[in-house]
Amino acid sequence: MDLELVIKDLGNLVSKLVLPERKPHVDGVVDFCRRLSKRYNVDSKILEIMALAHDVFRDVEATTLMRMARAYNIQITELHQKKPILLHGLVAAEFIKSKYGITDEDVLLGVAYHTSGHPNFGTYSKMLALADSLEFTRVYDKVNQLRELAFYDMEIAYKEVIRNKIVYAVNYNLYVLPYTLETWNNLVEGGNS
Repeated sequence: MDLELVIKDLGNLVSKLVLPERKPHVDGVVDFCRRLSKRYNVDSKILEIMALAHDVFRDVEATTLMRMARAYNIQITELHQKKPILLHGLVAAEFIKSKYGITDEDVLLGVAYHTSGHPNFGTYSKMLALADSLEFTRVYDKVNQLRELAFYDMEIAYKEVIRNKIVYAVNYNLYVLPYTLETWNNLVEGGNS
């Protein structure tokens, strides 16, 4: 698999499918992933693929997302039925698996669960979650401290981003996603507090 060709193809898809107002976010995630890859000495092309893929279906209509999820045999939960947008990462992961033959579990988990986190995230998926939450168009309390932390200690930064997701959801009366809770509990059990 030629990673450069995958990047080019995904870039074209992002241009076609992502709304203009979301494009700066996707570009920001790509940029942040590149910076993290340099800091932690990992393959920047793999992270760039993940960054381009993570929101490629974010602006697709809910009915289309549901159809795509069914076509990929993704289990549609009650929460997905209420909030079909939560399927966009799962659909993107299946898409890059079937179209490009990407089978790396960490890459697929990262794309699938970039919104919620996942207890089985490895290095690449944690970096994508960090980039999605911390890229430079994001503006919220403590984002600058979290950015600094991401380049100092990825594991601590990841835990703080998960904590932030839970606090944000509670403060704004939003769903706390099941995998976010499971990830948090896993992080606490692991003694990384």
